[in-house]
Amino acid sequence: MTAVEILKKYWGFESFRKQQEDIVQSAINGRDTFALLPTGGGKSICFQVPGIAREGICLVISPLIALMQDQVKNLKSKGLKAAAITSGMSRREIDIILDNAKFGGLDFLYVSPERLKTDIFLARFKQMQVSLIAIDEAHCISQWGHDFRPPYLEIYKLREIHPEVPMIAVTATATEEVRKDIIEQLQMRNTNYFEGDFARDNISYEVYAVENKRNAILKACKRFSGSTGIVYCQTRRETKEIARLLIAHNLSAGVYHGGLPGEERKKKLDAWLNNHIRIIVATNAFGMGIDKPDVRFVLHYEIPNNLEAYFQEAGRSGRDGKASRNMAFYSQVDLVKLRQRIAQQFPPIDFIKTVYRALCNHFSIAIGSGMNESYGLNIKELVKKYDFEPLPTYNALKILQLNGSILFNEAVFHPTKLKFIVSNKTLYNFQLKNEEYDPLISLISRSNPGIFSNYYEVNEAKIAQKLRKSTAQIHKELQYIEKQGLADISWQSELPQVTLLHERLPDEYMRIDQKVYQTRKDVALKKLESMLNFVQEPICRSILLLKYFGQEGKPCGKCDICLAEEKSNYSAEELQGIIENLLEEKAFTLEEFLAELKGVERHHLVGVLNWMLDVQLVQYKDGAFSK
Repeated sequence: MTAVEILKKYWGFESFRKQQEDIVQSAINGRDTFALLPTGGGKSICFQVPGIAREGICLVISPLIALMQDQVKNLKSKGLKAAAITSGMSRREIDIILDNAKFGGLDFLYVSPERLKTDIFLARFKQMQVSLIAIDEAHCISQWGHDFRPPYLEIYKLREIHPEVPMIAVTATATEEVRKDIIEQLQMRNTNYFEGDFARDNISYEVYAVENKRNAILKACKRFSGSTGIVYCQTRRETKEIARLLIAHNLSAGVYHGGLPGEERKKKLDAWLNNHIRIIVATNAFGMGIDKPDVRFVLHYEIPNNLEAYFQEAGRSGRDGKASRNMAFYSQVDLVKLRQRIAQQFPPIDFIKTVYRALCNHFSIAIGSGMNESYGLNIKELVKKYDFEPLPTYNALKILQLNGSILFNEAVFHPTKLKFIVSNKTLYNFQLKNEEYDPLISLISRSNPGIFSNYYEVNEAKIAQKLRKSTAQIHKELQYIEKQGLADISWQSELPQVTLLHERLPDEYMRIDQKVYQTRKDVALKKLESMLNFVQEPICRSILLLKYFGQEGKPCGKCDICLAEEKSNYSAEELQGIIENLLEEKAFTLEEFLAELKGVERHHLVGVLNWMLDVQLVQYKDGAFSK
């Protein structure tokens, strides 16, 4: 089949989007390929179509469990054979998946980068017929990127095992420095590079300094009433509070964050996708892999830490090509908090070591053991048990991941999975002797014909409904079946997963790489400065955004800067010159400036003054501006 025939058969599309076909054809032809496509540019199709077209299995390396689960589910719904190896799986379950991959029983195998180093994976990978190695979220390989993951640096070693297999790397966010780093670290050869146009002409990027952000969010949501939108908040507490505010004003809103039970998260997402809820108030965990075309607005209750995050979140609007608005709100206090947030991301090294020790003790891991073992971590329990502060503890876990000590996955819903590990005959004999377990075993067996060779998801609530029993009773029966050695069960979990990437080290040998720690801190501060510059510099938002990603733009005519300039008698540059001249004579308050400067929009003037303060062209003291 040709690439277009595959696209039509499995995705139902008549043709590829701009550039997709060239990217797909490059990978099909066996060339190393790098695609930088903005959010909503259809990156997954760029490696999934060649994965089907080329003979063998397509290995996909991805850093996010939720994203892997979504893509595997999506591929299976199209009749394709796909599986993912994630933390929290039993060794037996991993063994079966790898066997299927080795014997050609899979079209796609998704793995996290940490899994690539394990002996069990490497041994089977050598025996697989691999068609393509796809690296999703490829920016994670670069220490200059916004989401560095050290195990990505090991990916190039796969080439030593299968030197002839082409690689395709895809990402939505990479500066020029990061792009070069990706190609170098992956040791890509004779690479075909494709870059999408980051300009989104149907989207407005707007940033407003306001006194009361809640009122600003409420006012904006009322203005867009009846349209689909997302409100992004930094913390779970804020998502709840903003959602309550919107609901109290009769707006159709719901909450989505990593702390919600899996079933509730799914219900909220489905309700939003099907327009039963119009506005979803979410943390930045929301949106990955979700393609809802009719999102008319995205609001930021707080400014994100970097432009990559802002661009990705804003890019979730207007995917149908129709006009959409992005509005971010901030107060001067927020800009101070942003700097504090970066400082909090890097707790003292001694504290990070203390958290590592506490973590190992919490799970009773002896020195010299624990390598590649996964544990469900209740962070609340950990901080209470060891009297830690929650935020520094969370950030310490993130740095332990950067240090290559652990893998720390945010809360992801893992459904209960089951596989019978005895013969059909043995199971039947058990059913004859234990009649009360017969309905449960029969239902599971009939529903999943391949359950003697593979693991299948078991929804305890649905089974309880069908058998007219309580969920607790079904859970008890499943536990008994497991105890009798009839089945291997991987139990449902919604806790964040911690995986030790090496055996527990004695305290005196535990090292935090000072270079990694300092480099990440420097990168975070550099990205914060770019974000603050974007917020405050009185230049078209679209021009600044494109410039950051190495592309040239022209005034969009839609952002707050363009609109304010249009309504004012002066451009930002002219206004700056006039302000400097006025301040030669005396200090001015904001109101005095507005009285003096006829035909200047307040928002435009405030923006220029804020930027002049930031670059120290003016000073502000006792309510007045001076030179």
